[in-house]
Amino acid sequence: MEITKKLIYSLADIMSVTGSEYRGREELLRALEGVFDEYYEDTTGTHVFIKKCGRENAPRLMLDAHFDEIGMIVSAIHEGGYLSVARAGGLDRRILPATEVKIYGAKTIYGVICSTPPHLQKAGDAKKLPELEDILIDTGYSKEELEKIVRIGTPIGFYEKTAPLIGNRLCGRGMDNKCCAAAAVRAAMLVSRDDMVCDLYVTLSSREEEGLAGGCVNAAYTIKPDAAIVTDVTFAKFPGVEDYECGKMGEGVVISLSAVTDKYLTRRLCALCGEKDIKMSETVDATDTGTNATMLALTGDGIPTAVVSVPLSGMHTYNEIIDAEDVLSAARLFAAAMCDSEVFGGAK
Repeated sequence: MEITKKLIYSLADIMSVTGSEYRGREELLRALEGVFDEYYEDTTGTHVFIKKCGRENAPRLMLDAHFDEIGMIVSAIHEGGYLSVARAGGLDRRILPATEVKIYGAKTIYGVICSTPPHLQKAGDAKKLPELEDILIDTGYSKEELEKIVRIGTPIGFYEKTAPLIGNRLCGRGMDNKCCAAAAVRAAMLVSRDDMVCDLYVTLSSREEEGLAGGCVNAAYTIKPDAAIVTDVTFAKFPGVEDYECGKMGEGVVISLSAVTDKYLTRRLCALCGEKDIKMSETVDATDTGTNATMLALTGDGIPTAVVSVPLSGMHTYNEIIDAEDVLSAARLFAAAMCDSEVFGGAK
């Protein structure tokens, strides 16, 4: 468990605001040194890690976890060292006032999103959400100093504060989707090459938070996988949310039942959970999983694709909460899939 937690911490702290995933390349390579045989970064900023089984003409398993996180980009620089912003990914404007951020310019600097105190608010202002174009970040610099560090288009991320909660729960920014990236990497660490029946391609893909799935699809055209598992976070159980829409933290992986996903591969993963005593539940996603799988399944000639998720609370905030036990459960399932020839039994 400690190895899994350490991996989550190291990946969650890497800057990867959507559209700027390439900036974390060196930190990522240091964190994953010695785990994989090969690495390359494609033109979309997707990081591809490969572990070969050593068998000729082995099937290819693509294990995709989007690596980008929500954030902002600089849209204007003002007198007094204030910055205006545009969104990068699905920001929740409710959480922005008084939030601490990091601005990734010529050097990384800190800032705080301005908040109007209640004493100065006009009648009714407290009930309104701030429009993104009205958001300002205070950097503490003068405009002249700031223009030497920051330019229009500079990415901005939330300040990292990954921290332990009770038991195996962790909170912090970027758990969506760094915890699933950690599960994919941990799986590669768990399996001996001699036990693998496939070549593993872990794609830490770009641009998912903009709903593009571009990085994932681009990687799939190059890899040409025989089967794919998309791993992403899903909603954790919360009052008012139906059981079929979410998973319970600490109760293992959540496997998607959808018209988008491959029935054979999904059933085989469910069976592996039973065989390996891995906790799991199922969620109904009807015609859209809300993940890269929706487009990946239709890429090229069509790729048999399944979705395995980790429950997460506080999605799209800077204090997302996960249970590391669920991350390890996902890693164990992926490891089992890498060693199971039946996973590829339904592939075209």
